[in-house]
Amino acid sequence: MNRTYQIADILLGFLIMTVLSTVFIVNRDLAYGTVSGKYFRFYVSMALLSVIAVPAVIVKRRESLNLQLPDLLILLFCLVAVLITLNHTGRLTNKCLLLIFATAFYFYLRIFLAGKSKLIYSLCCLAFIITGLVEAVWGLMQLYGFSYSQHGLFKTTGSFFNPGPYSGWLAMVFPMSLGYAVCNYKLQAINRKSPAIFVQQFTANHLRLATVILCSLTVLSIIIILPAAMSRASWLAALGGSAFIGLMYFVSIYWKKDFMFYGHFQKYRKKIIVLSVAAVILLTVSMAGLFLLKKDSASGRAFIWKIAIQTVKENPWGVGLGNFGGSYGDAQAAYFASGAGTEKEEYVAGGVEYAFNEYLQICIETGIIPFSIFIAFVVCVLILGIRNKNYLPAGSLISLLIFAAMSYPFNVLPFVIAFVFLSALCMAGSNDNEKPERKRFYPKFAVWLFLIMAPVAIALCGYKIYPAYKAHKQWRTTQTLYGMGLHREAAEEYSRQYPYLQDEIRFLFNYAQVLSKSEQYGKSNEILRQAIKISCDPMLYNVMGRNCQALKQYEQAEQSFKKAINLVPNRLYPHYLLAKLYHETGQKDKMESEINIVLTKPPKVESMAVKEMREELLKLTINNE
Repeated sequence: MNRTYQIADILLGFLIMTVLSTVFIVNRDLAYGTVSGKYFRFYVSMALLSVIAVPAVIVKRRESLNLQLPDLLILLFCLVAVLITLNHTGRLTNKCLLLIFATAFYFYLRIFLAGKSKLIYSLCCLAFIITGLVEAVWGLMQLYGFSYSQHGLFKTTGSFFNPGPYSGWLAMVFPMSLGYAVCNYKLQAINRKSPAIFVQQFTANHLRLATVILCSLTVLSIIIILPAAMSRASWLAALGGSAFIGLMYFVSIYWKKDFMFYGHFQKYRKKIIVLSVAAVILLTVSMAGLFLLKKDSASGRAFIWKIAIQTVKENPWGVGLGNFGGSYGDAQAAYFASGAGTEKEEYVAGGVEYAFNEYLQICIETGIIPFSIFIAFVVCVLILGIRNKNYLPAGSLISLLIFAAMSYPFNVLPFVIAFVFLSALCMAGSNDNEKPERKRFYPKFAVWLFLIMAPVAIALCGYKIYPAYKAHKQWRTTQTLYGMGLHREAAEEYSRQYPYLQDEIRFLFNYAQVLSKSEQYGKSNEILRQAIKISCDPMLYNVMGRNCQALKQYEQAEQSFKKAINLVPNRLYPHYLLAKLYHETGQKDKMESEINIVLTKPPKVESMAVKEMREELLKLTINNE
């Protein structure tokens, strides 16, 4: 029977590896396949996992599961977040579907890891480390020209669309790899009760050696490639997670030896104080250096957080998953319209897609109460990770949490998978050391109800996901029609894809532009009104203003151009459009004022487009004299 258990664990480990391998997927047949390909692979992997889960649980007899507070918290967070989104949008957005699937994945892992099966636990950790090694090697190949980057402006992206998420993934894998390599963490995949003790020990030693070599190669590869990505957040994340693991092992080792912390401090008080002061100074200098390394970028993120906090105050009950861009854009436009913005803030402002702080973005999208539930879940998971001595996944989770404070990992699918995965690993073996009468279990019917209902829910979601997959595939073809200038043909294709791609801002923008160029201005504005709910790109308002101008709706056109100006004040294009609007409506004084801004205001980035706008407005000025 033990061999049967091992086969079931290996099968489940393989399926979990399949879900983790989502990070590698780049589907060239889909529009923006670097992103969308990962989503559809995840959904297929979850469908496969749900089918195999029932027979695997029957074989392993895992009918019950230790009840822990994080299980209730994540279920409550998922339920409340989905209900808030439904209240705002009236439909299940892509983010809602992702949250539902991620929650299901979490409970599958909890069931599979019940009792902390050492084989499946080790397989999961090693699979996670292997993803880091593959990504690091992939990045090195891109850096030296042996493989193509996923972004035309960056050399090193791995399987991601830019270096930010790529470096974040490496930073997250680094602590676990380092922990295995340095601490010689044991891979206990062999049943010690077998008679062939000598063979088992020989094999186990070789497995441990292979594990250390694998992890050492991963650490070395990450150290080599991570600086090339130039992500300060990833450097801090890797350092923070590794320091946590080192601290936990230090405390656990000396705690067993009855180490007298107070007496040791008294004995080496001067050295400890000097080292502490030196560490604080080094940390301060390092933080200042990281800030100066990309000063404008750091200032830009600080400004984003400032506006995001204001957005939270204005929307304490949440705006719905996926609606961050629209609410943030309204807050930023109102801020600059009030005249409160400084010259520096105007320079660093942009039409952002993310808050570059996942905690603020979660708070904006779901509201203060669900955000508090999420934070409680994270704290409980880390506490259980420390209590269960699952230091390695806890260290990687801390790296992810640090990275999330300065970037947007939860808006990138592989990080959502990793967050759930590491959380479940932290909780593996919960309450194993408690007395049986003190354990709290899910009743058998609750576990089986989940195992039966989850595949049904996944199958129902498939009715929405499969048409979306076909729409993504057709969208790529339609982009060719758009590039060829066949606007009416492209508009017809986009109209068929629209019901399944309403959450894709790039699709909505392309569709609106095609409609505008085929002179369907009213319908174009309908699509743009949907787009501005989920994005704060000022180009949306520029296109809307041009549509209104073509329809002779001059007041609405003026409002749209001014909204674009207030949203991102450093852009010259809205001033250019406003000047042409005033010329058309005969408002000479206002026209001259806007022309003066375009001619005298320094652009954030010099380009041929700026030069052409200025030349055209100069001719317009000369013709009106």
